[in-house]
Amino acid sequence: MMRTKIPTSQSLLIMGALLLLLLTGILRAEHRYALADTQSVEAKKHDAARPAPPVATTHRAPFLGSDLVWADGPHVVIEAWQNQAMGAAFYQALQNAGVRSLRLNFAAIYSPRGVQASAALKAENKTTNEYPWFPFSDYANFIAAHDLTTVVGINVEEGADTAAEVIGKFAADGMRAKLIAVELSNEPWLNHRPWQPEEYAARAADVIERLTPMRVKFALPLTVGDSRNTPTKLSDTEWNTRMMRALSLRIDLKSRTDIYGVLHLYAGGVRAKSVDYFNRIVRPFAPQMRYLVTEFNIRLSLEGNPHLTNKYGLEFARKLAELMNVADLEALYVHAVPYHSILYWTNRKQVSTVIGGRDAKLKDEDKTQGWHLTPAGRVYALYSKVAWNGEVVFYQEDGKQRYWAVKSPTGALVITLLNEKAQAVSKRITFFGNSVKVTAPPQSIVCVDDSGRELDKVSLPF
Repeated sequence: MMRTKIPTSQSLLIMGALLLLLLTGILRAEHRYALADTQSVEAKKHDAARPAPPVATTHRAPFLGSDLVWADGPHVVIEAWQNQAMGAAFYQALQNAGVRSLRLNFAAIYSPRGVQASAALKAENKTTNEYPWFPFSDYANFIAAHDLTTVVGINVEEGADTAAEVIGKFAADGMRAKLIAVELSNEPWLNHRPWQPEEYAARAADVIERLTPMRVKFALPLTVGDSRNTPTKLSDTEWNTRMMRALSLRIDLKSRTDIYGVLHLYAGGVRAKSVDYFNRIVRPFAPQMRYLVTEFNIRLSLEGNPHLTNKYGLEFARKLAELMNVADLEALYVHAVPYHSILYWTNRKQVSTVIGGRDAKLKDEDKTQGWHLTPAGRVYALYSKVAWNGEVVFYQEDGKQRYWAVKSPTGALVITLLNEKAQAVSKRITFFGNSVKVTAPPQSIVCVDDSGRELDKVSLPF
């Protein structure tokens, strides 16, 4: 659902679920490692190139992408798809933030069939967003021209023929490898049509059956929670259970491995236990299902623009690190660009894509025309490119510290220390017979190789 304020109904169901989760534990791989005081390490930043010593890994860390808020003005991302120079600048900004993939969801407000079809779709779904209509090929061409993948969210109510036309052209143009999944609408339980779970399941099954021969993957929206704040007045868990039961009558969810579950996590829901709770609801129907988190944000609302502060950036780093250690997650898409969290855009009049258009926290250099990284964007880049880029070796939480190791795609070992303390921390990390010294300044994240040489760091003092 396109928005610049995150819906409170989602927060209520997630926080309600988390209260139940306090009674459960999390299964994690056990590793032998220790943390002890040591002296500081001085080293220059450089790329990890040394082969890693023999270590076991648990899973590949999720890759990081971004959801798109494309229907709210200024419509800078639509312009970026249509203008080569703006597209190049947008792509560079995504690269700077470590974004590897984009999520474009039609969200019951856009039809690839044209302006009139989009207007009819909005009337049918009681949505009112205003935006300049664009051919889907504009977006597809942008993805094709850059080193990006995508999740494309269609509207199941438009039917299997429309979905086949859009996705078929995308796949036929040699871009099947760039398509992570076809998302089957957006948060259907919140749609004001409203969607009854069985009706939605039937429409989703039509699309899955039609597109399966194209060898694409799918992303099925999921929800959990006991509150009855949805338009159907069903609880989220009841809606989800009825939907999956109905879908299972036509689609063999127990054996399919080409259907991801879609999670949207906000505020207190951005933690590993939320995934555990989804597993309890989903696994009886789809025991092999992995998840795409196509929306997440550590706040329910960004009123006041807290994401422009280092304090938010450090909290973002801590909460995201916990999710990166969850083996069931394939990818995470932060909500969203150009609003919220990692990137914002400023025009010639110094109006920015932040709440209110302007903010006193932005200095002159933060208001030049173009794209800008937020503190959370700096964290995202570090995590995507270095700290969580590879196979996870171990992850540990210790008060205001988090530390972990990954084996990078080149086979090098990368060890990271996240220090939320207001004082510098000097540590020795020992695991699998390896011992590495790491020093982190106050409120920072530091990455080193297996010899202790610094690879990269982000400092977020406040």
